[in-house]
Amino acid sequence: MTRRSATSMSVAAFAVAGFGLFAGDARIDTRVDPRIRTAVAAIYDSLDREGIKAEPLVQYALEGTEKRGSPDVILSGVRRWAKELRRARKVLGPNATQNEIQAGAKALRAGVDEAKLERLREARTDLRYASALNTMAYIVGLGAPADTAATVLVNLALAGSTESQLRTLQDDVERDIKAGNPAGLAVIARALGVLKEIDAATSRDGVVPGTALPSTRGTARPADPMANGTLRGSAVGNQGDAARPPAPRGKDIKRP
Repeated sequence: MTRRSATSMSVAAFAVAGFGLFAGDARIDTRVDPRIRTAVAAIYDSLDREGIKAEPLVQYALEGTEKRGSPDVILSGVRRWAKELRRARKVLGPNATQNEIQAGAKALRAGVDEAKLERLREARTDLRYASALNTMAYIVGLGAPADTAATVLVNLALAGSTESQLRTLQDDVERDIKAGNPAGLAVIARALGVLKEIDAATSRDGVVPGTALPSTRGTARPADPMANGTLRGSAVGNQGDAARPPAPRGKDIKRP
């Protein structure tokens, strides 16, 4: 019997006996801190068996090792990533792609509520919600309140925004924040611009403007930043006096 045949038989015997074998990743075996390598490989393998690709987990472990982080801290972060990946798959449903699961996990880690992610599954457009989720997590990372970012991106997805429009929104919001504008208001202002584009396009096609934008709960609410032009309240986060929009220009119209 050759060594290769013996190895194959051993693998089969372990499988029949119900023992798990690490699916592994070469980067884990060669670059992750050796003090946590086995634990990280086990978590990676567990996710792989569940049909979840654990790339964010691997990247976190590699970055932590390269920065000489504490093994306990790295392992804790890896476990949290595994938890969020599982949560994202559960929330987004069994048909979610790997990119959507990973984007959903990022959004959850950024503080986005599960209910907002569930709303994205109701979108009936060509936009795969990985783009909305990635943009959501990114602008939260820029400083936008999680609830504001989630509400805005859910509404844009449901309204039929394109991936190109979301990329442009992301760039514009980042530019506005760097220019000193409050993050929450920057997100809302740019989102309203996208909605105007969508309304203009649907009007040309004979669709009544405004019908493509349901609120996040099916009705317009005063606290919904996409339904309330005053932009006050918790929906835009605690931005202080600087968050108040400027007074409208022009003369007041006298009522008879």
